[in-house]
Amino acid sequence: MLRSPIPNAEQAILENIGSVQLLTLFESCLKTGLRGTNFRQLAEAWGTLFSNHYLSAEELVDEMQRGEHRLGAKNEQILREFLRADCRSGGVFVLNVIKKGGNIDRAALIMIADLEDLAGIEHNGTTAVHLLADACDKWVRPVFIRRAGKRLLSGVFDSRGIPVIFTVFSLGDLSLHDLDAIAAVFSQEDLKITMCRNRTGRNALTVFTEIARSLKSHGSLERHTFFRPSARKDMDINKKS
Repeated sequence: MLRSPIPNAEQAILENIGSVQLLTLFESCLKTGLRGTNFRQLAEAWGTLFSNHYLSAEELVDEMQRGEHRLGAKNEQILREFLRADCRSGGVFVLNVIKKGGNIDRAALIMIADLEDLAGIEHNGTTAVHLLADACDKWVRPVFIRRAGKRLLSGVFDSRGIPVIFTVFSLGDLSLHDLDAIAAVFSQEDLKITMCRNRTGRNALTVFTEIARSLKSHGSLERHTFFRPSARKDMDINKKS
C-alpha cells in the first residue's frame, strides 16, 4: 500500500535528514507535548525512519523478533513512549500510520507499540486494534495475532459488538500460518466461548474450523466468506473520534 503524498518541500526535508534527526522529532514531541503537532508529517517521518533501515516489513519483524534492534533499544523506547502519549491523547498519529502508512510503517507499529494502548483508541465505531488487524500485511499478520494475544483478540469489541478475532476471520487472504498463530493463542475451549458481544451467531471455534477446512481444500478464501461485517462510513482520521 502506498502512503498518501505530502507536499514536496516536506518530503524533501524528510528524505534529506538522517535517523538521528528523525528520532529527534519524536523525542521533541514527548518533551513539548502533542498539541499543534503536524501528525501527517510525523507519520511520514515514521515511515521514512524505518524504510531507511529495513527493506521490507518481513525483515523488520524477523529481526525484532530475534532481539536485533537497528535503531537501538533506547531509541525504540522513545518511540514506544511517544506512541503511548499519542494513544492517551486520541491516537491521531497511530490512526494515520494504520490507514495511510505502508507495510513497513504498520509492521513497526505492531512491533514497538503496546497493543493494549491501541485498544483504547476509538474511531468511527471501531478501535485501532480492529483497524490494524484489517490493514496489516498478510506476511506480518501471524505476528500481530501472537502479539495481540487472547484478551485483545476476543475481548475488545467495536460498536457493533464484534471482537477483533472476527475481523481477522473476515479477511480474504488468510493462510495456515494465521491459523497456526490463532491456535497458539487460543485453546479450542477459548475459541468455543468467543462470540460477538450479544452472544448470537457462530462462535470462533466454528468459524476457525470452517476456515481450516476451506484452506485445505480450496486455498485462499474469498473476503467475508465466513464473517461479513456491515459497511462503515469512513471519516477524517486527523480529527479525534
